[in-house]
Amino acid sequence: MDATGNRPPNRLKRRLAAGEVCLGATLTMASPVVAELFSRVGFDWLWLEMEHTTTSDAEVLAMLQATNGAETSTVVRVPWNDKTMIKRVLDTGPDAVLLPLVNSAEEAEAAVRAVKYPPLGERGAGLGRAQCYGLRMGEYLQSANDEIMTLVMIEHVRAVENIEAILAVPGIDAVMVGALDLSGSMGILGQTADPRVEDAIQTVLKATLAAGKPCGIITTSADQANRRLKEGFTLLIVGIDILFLLGGATGVLGQIERPPAKA
Repeated sequence: MDATGNRPPNRLKRRLAAGEVCLGATLTMASPVVAELFSRVGFDWLWLEMEHTTTSDAEVLAMLQATNGAETSTVVRVPWNDKTMIKRVLDTGPDAVLLPLVNSAEEAEAAVRAVKYPPLGERGAGLGRAQCYGLRMGEYLQSANDEIMTLVMIEHVRAVENIEAILAVPGIDAVMVGALDLSGSMGILGQTADPRVEDAIQTVLKATLAAGKPCGIITTSADQANRRLKEGFTLLIVGIDILFLLGGATGVLGQIERPPAKA
């Protein structure tokens, strides 16, 4: 959204449709300052995290307001596939919502219904930042079903088994692989490098590319990101705010030659 309340076409949706790579960062600290900074350093998209944080609707709104005028797209991961929560988040004006733990076509269909206005869905119409508080209500109602993206997390073996059915649901724009929870569903929590986890990841990637949709994944290093890009992933998380902060702090402290304490 620009400074006047105009909503330009969804850049993330168009870039992914064109086969472009989109690099993002996850924001967990509910900080408008971090959101504003990260929206101006070159990230293509920001993942505002609600599922594993205490971030509130009001804090999401403040972070989105901090990105006004930037070309960085915004995606909010909601805590659950709940239509009321999705509606409240959508009214704050993100470019997409990301639904956790979607394991079946039925759950994917429920997600789409929550995101879309009638007749394609059942989202209620309200007046929020997304609609410029009523100043651009008509424009938003006409464009939202086409512009707002619905992304789903594939992070359980059941979702891998049902991936083709999930991808076939009209309105699912992209999928995001969650390797950590995927490993947990296999009984090997945390062992994301296990061949069984990697086989599942590749199954999702192959099916998603065959369906002509973008496939995303979380990476924690440049080497990981480069490898996933070569494999065909185009929607990447390449870092998390708290880990960037942690790495910077510990990195500096580790390089300073502190004199020994006096006896």
